[in-house]
Amino acid sequence: MKPLLYVVFILSSLFANAQYHTAKILMADGTVKDGFAKLPSNKMLDGKVEYKSSAKANFLKIDEDSISQILYTAKNGNKFLFVRNNVVHLFKSFGKEIVSEKKNKHWMLLIYANDAIKGYSLAQRYKLDKKGIMKSITGAHSMWEFVYFLYQRPTEDKAYIVSGKGFTNGQVKKAMGIYFKDHPALVKRIQNKEWKHFSLTDIADAYAAYFKE
Repeated sequence: MKPLLYVVFILSSLFANAQYHTAKILMADGTVKDGFAKLPSNKMLDGKVEYKSSAKANFLKIDEDSISQILYTAKNGNKFLFVRNNVVHLFKSFGKEIVSEKKNKHWMLLIYANDAIKGYSLAQRYKLDKKGIMKSITGAHSMWEFVYFLYQRPTEDKAYIVSGKGFTNGQVKKAMGIYFKDHPALVKRIQNKEWKHFSLTDIADAYAAYFKE
């Protein structure tokens, strides 16, 4: 019986360590912590990020509000930047534009950036698989039934939801129309479905191109 319990203990330890990934944590006060950390999540009861200064060190729970961003490095070298940021919903109701900011900050994953704009993915939680691919995971029967896509310009201190898995074409066009309303030529191209799947990266490139002309 003892050998079996020993094997179970070893497997449990390996699983626990596998949940920690090489991480560089930028604190809100500007200091940096290097070590290992679990991935952040937006689940309601999660308010801490588990961190270890070395693989064999005891973990500490860091209040997520004291963290600005975390850069994770997978074993294959892939890097993933998570930013704790304010989130704004953009939609229309009875023809009226609605700009609604969420009360709390959320963890979002940087998926694209150019000099003019950044694109993020926002989900309930995240998972780094064995192939070094980061996956965004949704919840059910709540705001987390979607994986959201957001834009943020360098002059903005919050990110704006412009699309999401499960959004209709109409919802995306309305949200992007609100976000880019200071660039009517780009809005017209979006309304005319120049990009079939409303590609976040393609539209971001098109937006950046206006500054190069």
